[in-house]
Amino acid sequence: KRVRTIAIVVILNLIAIVAAVYLAEAVFTYDAWWNGLGTGDRIKEAAIKAGGDWDVREKAQVIADLRKEGKDAFPTFAPSVYLDDNGIDYKGQKWFLFGGVSNTYNVFCQEMGPWSVYLSDEHGFNNTKGLYDPDKLDVAIIGDSFAHGACLPPGKDVAGLLRAGGYRALNLGIGGTGPLIYLAVQREYVKPLRPKKVFWLFYAVDIRDVVYENVAPTLRRYYEDPNFSQDLINRQPEVDTLLRSFLENEFEQRLQKLTTSRQERQKIVKARLINEWLHLTRVQERIRQFGGRDTVYEGREAQKLALVERVVGQARAEVQSWGGEFIFVYLPDWYFYAREYDSYGIKIDSNFLLRQDVLKRVREMGIPVIDVQGEIFDKNPDPLSLYNWRMYGHYTPQGYKLIADRLLDYMRSQSK
Repeated sequence: KRVRTIAIVVILNLIAIVAAVYLAEAVFTYDAWWNGLGTGDRIKEAAIKAGGDWDVREKAQVIADLRKEGKDAFPTFAPSVYLDDNGIDYKGQKWFLFGGVSNTYNVFCQEMGPWSVYLSDEHGFNNTKGLYDPDKLDVAIIGDSFAHGACLPPGKDVAGLLRAGGYRALNLGIGGTGPLIYLAVQREYVKPLRPKKVFWLFYAVDIRDVVYENVAPTLRRYYEDPNFSQDLINRQPEVDTLLRSFLENEFEQRLQKLTTSRQERQKIVKARLINEWLHLTRVQERIRQFGGRDTVYEGREAQKLALVERVVGQARAEVQSWGGEFIFVYLPDWYFYAREYDSYGIKIDSNFLLRQDVLKRVREMGIPVIDVQGEIFDKNPDPLSLYNWRMYGHYTPQGYKLIADRLLDYMRSQSK
């Protein structure tokens, strides 16, 4: 009888151990699944969990609804969609375009709950109209989605807040872009206007974008030839015709293809995760990594830094050519505050995304630097509160306001 009791206890303990191991594997698998979700899905999940008022429509439905109201509506898009093709074929030549269709409703993104929609200006950017007069502009803002005003109501982007502060400020931000496109946008739309100041909002991940963009010969020409331009600011009717055709036809096809592949990928990932859970894949990984893990480096560090230095130097020289001032603004990434490792397995440290190297090189060039990470986010007792729903993505309206206030302080101090 005692042997039987001992056997039962042993069996129950074994069952408990196996259950605990599979439970641990389930936790690790859920973490892998969550990390595998797109940014939008993670934010949506967090927003709904927090009781946010979330618009359940997809972007395509928002556009369709606007068109039913008689509004000329299009999705925003990143020029990177035709990066590998070096632009769009039109009239026997390649066009590399940056803004959207002018004077149309642009459906941007969704992080706070409602969809972000704005009416584009004369050249397809997120501005009020009437800002393109030469020698009358106080400041131009250049950058990616953080300059563009991602997921914000109209006027709450950095340039919009500067206009509310009394300055003629032009937003030339474009989501999903990096430094080579910043330089191209400056050449095409800022140089003809000759503003007093140009702020480059350099988002931490731009250190990677600069290499991806360098594959396009047209983008390389902007830093190889200081006189190269497509003269886009004077060709808006042609730009609009080309973009309308692209967005109504090729872009929709690419979007549908992307949606289909994403759905297929989700099925594959789900099946793979189930199989890995059954084989305790992640528990085995944790055991192998016990006592430390392999170090993963950024990669191509020298190439990235050299490209950033060359492009930023070209941009500064160009702004100085008309007597303007070029200011470099460094924006932090969510991983700095939220994780020990990023999604590539790179350890988060003080030089994550080559931050210290970038700032050192820019300062050595004699360029004024506004370090938003060091001056604002690092000093905030809860920096994650400045990201929507504390998730990877863009800043809250309060985060953008803190940045705009810092830029306003800089401009006011320079005018004394």
